[in-house]
Amino acid sequence: MVTPATGFAAAPETVIAAPRSEGAVLCLDVGGSSVKSGVVLSNGAVVAGPFRTHLKSGGPAEDIVRALAETLLNLHGKAVGLHVRGVGVAMPGPFDYERGVSRMVGLGKFDAIQGLPLAPAVTSRAPSLAGLPWRWINDAQAFGLGELRYGAAAEASRAMFLTLGTGCGSAFAVGGALVTSGEGVPPDGHVYALEHGGSTVDELLSARGVVRLFHEVLGEPADAAESAPQSAAWHGRGTVTAETVGTLATTGDPAALAALRRFGALVADALAPVFAAFAPELVVLGGQVSRSLPFFGPAAVAAGAPPLVAAAAADLAALQGAAAHFLEQSP
Repeated sequence: MVTPATGFAAAPETVIAAPRSEGAVLCLDVGGSSVKSGVVLSNGAVVAGPFRTHLKSGGPAEDIVRALAETLLNLHGKAVGLHVRGVGVAMPGPFDYERGVSRMVGLGKFDAIQGLPLAPAVTSRAPSLAGLPWRWINDAQAFGLGELRYGAAAEASRAMFLTLGTGCGSAFAVGGALVTSGEGVPPDGHVYALEHGGSTVDELLSARGVVRLFHEVLGEPADAAESAPQSAAWHGRGTVTAETVGTLATTGDPAALAALRRFGALVADALAPVFAAFAPELVVLGGQVSRSLPFFGPAAVAAGAPPLVAAAAADLAALQGAAAHFLEQSP
């Protein structure tokens, strides 16, 4: 099933007229539970989409390949009259981005396609795609490249990008280009494996981290020096997610606000060595947790973080980045 993807709520399908001669890229942003897709022009305009296709990444290879094929066939149908240059895919790692082969094992997602060349497998189910070249890019880097070319970091000489969701993805840019090494850049441009206080950044600066801080706030003893903030709306019922905490914060919930302030301070603290070494002009945020930036951003900056800014097009950046990567890597 393919549905429009514009935040949490579905919106009318978006298909924008484009010049027939304009080059276009069929773009995918592959996640653990869904695939976001869109037709992107060389100027970054998303003229069809974004759409979202449900995906069971823990399922058999046949189901994963079928979902990708159906998504691309849908996109190809939206690109009638355009000169389709090829397919650009943003994919989480570990992944062989040169060969288009997953290296994910034991992560609870995409185990079934480990070692499978995906482009030929998908094309076998979608013959109309035969002959189109494919280009692959890390999902966090795709987000960063999209914001670097068309969004919040377009004029920055040194920028850092964080995708705060199920984990903490990252990318770095210097002089208008993504970099994976150099002054202040952690190995391969990844911060998720860095450690802070006995935990990894991936564990701390993610949706899991927000939920943990919320429970931590609620669990503080009432006779502490300052009374523990309480949640007026949650009352201990149901499963708490980062989205829950963000929604509660918008209502002024004391516990949610306290948890997000702690999260902001933790962003500054956990990434302090990277911020100091790389010295970004700004840090562009994407991912589910970034929607709560108004509640944790001030605390992060107060604790020493560089300016944190929301992505200019959080729903589109990875698709735009996948297109930019395809075009910049093509003859």
